[in-house]
Amino acid sequence: MHTLATIPKDGKLHAYAGYTGIKIRYLKQSSARNDWSFYIYYRTGGRKGKQFLLKVGTKSQGMTAKKADKIRMRKIIESEQHFHEKKNALPIAAIWKEYEKQKKAISSFASVKHCYQYLKPFYAKTPLHISTRDIARFRQQLENHQTKHGKKLSPQTIAHILKLLRTLINFAVKNELSPKNPKLYFDIPKVQNTVNEYLSEKQLKQYINILQEEHSLHVKAFLMTALYTGMRKKALYHLRWQDIDTKHNLIYLQAQTAKKRQSDYIPLPYPVKQILAKLAKFSENMRLSRQNQSAELTEHAKQRLLPQPRQQEQEYIFLDKNKKPYADYFQKAKEIKETIGLPKNYRPLYMLRHNFASLLANSGASLYTIQKLLTHNSPLMTQRYAHLNDKSLQQSSKTVSKFLQKFFEE
Repeated sequence: MHTLATIPKDGKLHAYAGYTGIKIRYLKQSSARNDWSFYIYYRTGGRKGKQFLLKVGTKSQGMTAKKADKIRMRKIIESEQHFHEKKNALPIAAIWKEYEKQKKAISSFASVKHCYQYLKPFYAKTPLHISTRDIARFRQQLENHQTKHGKKLSPQTIAHILKLLRTLINFAVKNELSPKNPKLYFDIPKVQNTVNEYLSEKQLKQYINILQEEHSLHVKAFLMTALYTGMRKKALYHLRWQDIDTKHNLIYLQAQTAKKRQSDYIPLPYPVKQILAKLAKFSENMRLSRQNQSAELTEHAKQRLLPQPRQQEQEYIFLDKNKKPYADYFQKAKEIKETIGLPKNYRPLYMLRHNFASLLANSGASLYTIQKLLTHNSPLMTQRYAHLNDKSLQQSSKTVSKFLQKFFEE
């Protein structure tokens, strides 16, 4: 493609009659002196827009003025459509507002919102105004960026920020907020993020001993449920009494609190069933106690303090009266972790989930079973535990070793 300023110097331009300045042909001075090369001329964005001179073929290749004219009209339509789409595309800041409306209910939105603050250089740009070079330059800036504490961003954080930008652009295309930019490429760093937060047999015994001595029944029930089921923190906090099926020994996971936004179920372990039964009885006794106290109030006081109709089946198991998570759960898990002397990078609650998966793998459970019990959406997430249950591989390797060793002993 040429602009008018870069027309080849080895030929002459000729305008067709009636198409002066619109459709141009060019006589190339070459060995084939009688061959014509057809060029089309057009511009985008009005009179002050960009001008193009594009070669579409030669006479010897079968190109004709009529064919060249059709190509020119198609190019004009495509260019004008692209020009208007580019003009009407929303900037990243506006795309984020639409994205936030749809996604703010997801469990990981807090971390997504944290990453969004780093996209400030792109707030005013539309996806069509962002180039691959801009992405590369932005990644370099992130790698050199220092937080207010003087620390550099981790490769995992940089990857999350770049993925968020890519997600917002794809979201805009899907929801017709911007046309697709086919030339945009994201070079996202690949990070090996497999933290195996599992306890040794000695550490697990210490953990359980401390838990048995816990005086708070709510805290004890919460941590025991996490230890025996490997449930995610949000699913635990929003577990309701109606989700516990004691008849079929199942725990139902609601879609609104699930990471993959789909309802699911897992087995109800017997120790968890027992501790929840104690907690239910304790809660019922507390409720009856409050009723007895309220019965002693005057009729006037009753009218002022009359509670809403109770819907026990809708009540959360591990939330306080204001429907907020008990801070004691996390704090107690942190205290137990520090008492045992576990590594600092172990997360007080999430490590119980990893420990549950590790125990499954060490017991010989298949990766499919582990995936179902952890409610992983993809088997790739479960692969991190594959090395723990490869007993058949170890046994096969020993068999080969024994077979080869006998030749060395001869």
